Amino acid sequence: MYYTAKLTKEKDGGYSVSFPDLDGCFTQGDTLEEALAMANEAMELTLEDVFDGDPLPECKTKANEKKGLYRIDVDPELAIALQVAAARGKVPQATVAREMGMTKQAYQRLEDPKANLSVKMLKRIAESMGKRLEVQFV
Repeated sequence: MYYTAKLTKEKDGGYSVSFPDLDGCFTQGDTLEEALAMANEAMELTLEDVFDGDPLPECKTKANEKKGLYRIDVDPELAIALQVAAARGKVPQATVAREMGMTKQAYQRLEDPKANLSVKMLKRIAESMGKRLEVQFV
């Protein structure tokens, strides 16, 4: 999972960063390396804060470094947590927890990027939501 950041070299030095596919996600950096690091941090904070259970926006903008468009990968643990929450959608966590035979608090931990979920648990989560699990290496 990734999003494309647009880096623009500023006249007075440094770079401004925006994400064409993530509304409201902006940052900056003094150097290209700093701007890319800040882009990663801003993207992940935006994803954690804004898309809790909402559908994740599709990345439609293709990376092309010659045009200032850089691919920024989402940390895999965060990507899994976001995708679990997005799969749940607007169904309350308590409902999914009940379907899985666990407490709401136990289920909430499954949507935490630090959860370190097994494939078996991911499959169980998917089944409780009437979905199926697909895994890809890209």
